[in-house]
Amino acid sequence: MRPWSVTARVLANVAGFLAACAATAAGALEPLLAPYSTSPELRIEALGGAPAAPRLRVQGNWPTPCLPIVEDISLDGRDLRIDLRSKKPLCARTSLPFDLEIDLAPHVGRTWPAAPLRVSVFAANSTAGETQLRGFALIAPQPMPRAVPSSGLWWPLPQSDSSTTAAGIGFSFEIQANTIASAVLGRTGSGEAIWYFGTGKLRGRIAEIDLVAATPGATDGESNTAGNAVLALDFDGNGRATAWLGQYEQGKNQPVLRQQVIELAHLPFAEHTDGSAWQGDWVLLGATPGQPRSARQLRLSATSFLAVANYRISADDGSVLSCERDGAAPKSAPPQRCRLNDVNGLLIAEFDSIDINRLDGYTPDRTPVQLLRADKR
Repeated sequence: MRPWSVTARVLANVAGFLAACAATAAGALEPLLAPYSTSPELRIEALGGAPAAPRLRVQGNWPTPCLPIVEDISLDGRDLRIDLRSKKPLCARTSLPFDLEIDLAPHVGRTWPAAPLRVSVFAANSTAGETQLRGFALIAPQPMPRAVPSSGLWWPLPQSDSSTTAAGIGFSFEIQANTIASAVLGRTGSGEAIWYFGTGKLRGRIAEIDLVAATPGATDGESNTAGNAVLALDFDGNGRATAWLGQYEQGKNQPVLRQQVIELAHLPFAEHTDGSAWQGDWVLLGATPGQPRSARQLRLSATSFLAVANYRISADDGSVLSCERDGAAPKSAPPQRCRLNDVNGLLIAEFDSIDINRLDGYTPDRTPVQLLRADKR
């Protein structure tokens, strides 16, 4: 499992938070059985069986022999919170493994949701103690359309809450088949550059990656590393993702997961992203009726703005790509959807997964269609 190490200094801000994050290479598959274990993570997974029985399994180590029960379950959109608590007082400080099966049907319905559940497990090992975050997982047992995230640099989108700013952080992803490699670049609390590396499997639209951290300056063959980190990713489109970057620290009486949520986009490094980012030479695949393997070239050039959040990009054959953005999203965010109409205004395709190099969507008869950039950025 993942060892952890952290100091108060590195938790002072987001940069310090990243400094405390790294992961180990693959190790033991089970939590270490020791008092106040330094392998504190929980295993959260969907149970197999009938599709009409959404159930979770939560396994891990409890800091005392007074094992927990499920105190509360709440669902807010796709965010599922599970509260565990030990109800017995005066327990010895000797950890024991626990294994809970949780029926989610009263909370999520008789079948699993189509989109991934964001499961957070909070725990308290005393009758009156405050619950603290012990584990997090993205759960998606149903088959989902596979995201096609672009390889390259991804940037945090600005947040309205300045206390969660991710300025100075960069993410790099490389995707080969269903394997995703990630590098996270940041700075320690003292301003020293630090890098985090790891690989994981892309399952539909989600991935979980253990990250190994390293900083420059190691001498005499010593490894200059920081603590551990785990990165969970949910790609809600080719060019948009939500990242959960987390690390463990020892709390007062149990391990605690500190987590930062970051919205990411694969876009040019610029203050604003408008229609000019999609200008260039493209290839449209599968949009000819009756010819799912058809291909034709388009050159997107002139841009006109219809409103603050919308713009049109004209093609050399008279067709027009009209894009709609979320007015509440940062100005640097990619569009929510785009529509390609021919010179007569007839719909050719509608795209709901937008990236600067690839747009995925459907023709009016629901044939999958792609718009691919010829000169990738």
